[in-house]
Amino acid sequence: MRSNFVKDKLNSGETSVGTFLNLCSPMAAEALIALGYEWAVVDTEHSAWDFADATATFAAIEAKGGIPLARTWDHSRVAISRLLDAGALGLVIPHVSTAESAEQFADAFRYPPLGHRSVGSSRATLLNSEYRNGWANDNVMLIPQIEDPNGVANVYEIASIEGVDAIFIGPNDLALEMGLTANDVFTHPDHLAAINEILNGAKKAGKPAGLSVSDGATAKRFIKDGFTMIDLSNDFRLLQKSASNELAKAIR
Repeated sequence: MRSNFVKDKLNSGETSVGTFLNLCSPMAAEALIALGYEWAVVDTEHSAWDFADATATFAAIEAKGGIPLARTWDHSRVAISRLLDAGALGLVIPHVSTAESAEQFADAFRYPPLGHRSVGSSRATLLNSEYRNGWANDNVMLIPQIEDPNGVANVYEIASIEGVDAIFIGPNDLALEMGLTANDVFTHPDHLAAINEILNGAKKAGKPAGLSVSDGATAKRFIKDGFTMIDLSNDFRLLQKSASNELAKAIR
């Protein structure tokens, strides 16, 4: 692999569309990347991923020309190390609320002299012959996910940490943490104000911002606002939506 083209696109101000993976299926990942999704996030926070299947999914994403990412199951250095060593080229870290936490993640992400990532025999070294000699430090992506009011208040400080590559929003958790409901996502004025504050904080720090949306029309809306890393639904929801639509046509 030459480089993380998604990171290059985001750093150039271009938009990149990907998806999350919750079906625990390498084949689902392969099919979505083949359709044109540029990246896919193996969601180990909310799904029952077996680690061997997650690793096979990274390989399936790579095989179709996509960039493999993952969302960590917790904030530990072990989780970060295992997922990067398995071949993830970026990690979404959920529930990041402070710059101090982001700084610790940045330290765990990069090899010396930029950080203190541990060295071990791993699949990731197959990605590039110079993986440990600067390639990994240049190509992995640290993506803190803002999901509560404290994270909103601290977004500029979080985004400004050296080694943070993008800011990502968890809109559903953010709504609940704000005392809102699922129906208020992207509609309630307070939720929209928080979304805008996160975007502005990331921009001020010179970092790209992304978020999860459920459909293409909503994606276009937020791309127009300045978001460039768009998670367009996930494999589980896409399956449900397509199956529901076709079933309704069949029995209408």
